[in-house]
Amino acid sequence: MAYPYRIRALTLHLSRGLLENEGVVEDKMYRLLEARDLVESGLGIEVDSVRVTLPNTGDTEFFEILEVVARVRPEEVLVSMGNIGSSSSRLKEAVGEAVSSNLYIGILLEEPTWDASRRISKLIHDIAEEDLGSTTRVGVNVLGEPIYTPYYPLSYSPGDRVSLTASLTYPNYLREAYQKGGVKGLGEAVENAGLTALKALGEATKSLEAGLGGVDLSVAPWMEESSLGLAEAVAGVRMPRPGFAMGVRVVNEVLESVASKIGLAVGFNELQLPVAEDLKLKARVSEGEITARDLARLSGVCLAGLDLVAVPGDVDGVAGLILEVAAYSRAKGRVLGVRVIPVEGAQPGDAVTLPRFGETPVIPI
Repeated sequence: MAYPYRIRALTLHLSRGLLENEGVVEDKMYRLLEARDLVESGLGIEVDSVRVTLPNTGDTEFFEILEVVARVRPEEVLVSMGNIGSSSSRLKEAVGEAVSSNLYIGILLEEPTWDASRRISKLIHDIAEEDLGSTTRVGVNVLGEPIYTPYYPLSYSPGDRVSLTASLTYPNYLREAYQKGGVKGLGEAVENAGLTALKALGEATKSLEAGLGGVDLSVAPWMEESSLGLAEAVAGVRMPRPGFAMGVRVVNEVLESVASKIGLAVGFNELQLPVAEDLKLKARVSEGEITARDLARLSGVCLAGLDLVAVPGDVDGVAGLILEVAAYSRAKGRVLGVRVIPVEGAQPGDAVTLPRFGETPVIPI
């Protein structure tokens, strides 16, 4: 059977106890690759990526574990070091070491203050000056509460057990379902794909000795697979015209309903609009009608309304965007993320080339 969607990620969340044994950590990573092959051959559904997420650790332990993980990680496996608090005395060192080792990391904004957000913004600017692509592996969790999700870079492991989660790549499948069957058709398509993802998890855990974590039903794009295309179809208007936000909200209501119905839903379960990952969204922001703040405001109705956005370098401007999204996160009472790429010397209308994501437009703050 050929599926009209894919598993976006199989993410293995490790327990703290395993981190004490380098051989076991390495074995889990290779067994995860075997589990991916089992899913693809057994179920016939393509898996885009495999990932390993670590539990949050103390400052000293963090660097010891990072060294081990960087040494044993197979090239095909993405790894997140989990989350680190914005008040950590070793924040800059920890984030810098993680991204330079090609690992992901989330920063928990513990207090939504100008001092904290400026510190994070300055750190992101420093990373961008060293290597622009490294900023794509750093995310800011503006609510400051870790979230159990397969999505990077905010993913973390609770640490009490080994478990497996999954996410989907299915925007075009959902758009077609909506166009044929309206909101009801959209809901049926989400449920169908979600149950398939749970079936894939069940198959994968057989060889991993891992618990069944759950599926994050979030709608995430990948180039031609456009989340914006789905949102505009449901809204009936082009972004950023008035009425677009309601289309986003309708999609999220469907996701929330299905997440409640299938029972094993984890993470965000919302629409995602990361600029660098969505060709239609890249084209729309290139038209010059959208600012980073416009996208930040969408955080009120979608996940990480400010994601993979390239902006001119401006420490205070980026700090303000972090606080802007933090305000929506507090209002919603849900975790939101910020992933910004500050480009020194760039002007709105310019474009930068990012590893994996290609040419991405720079937009005004």
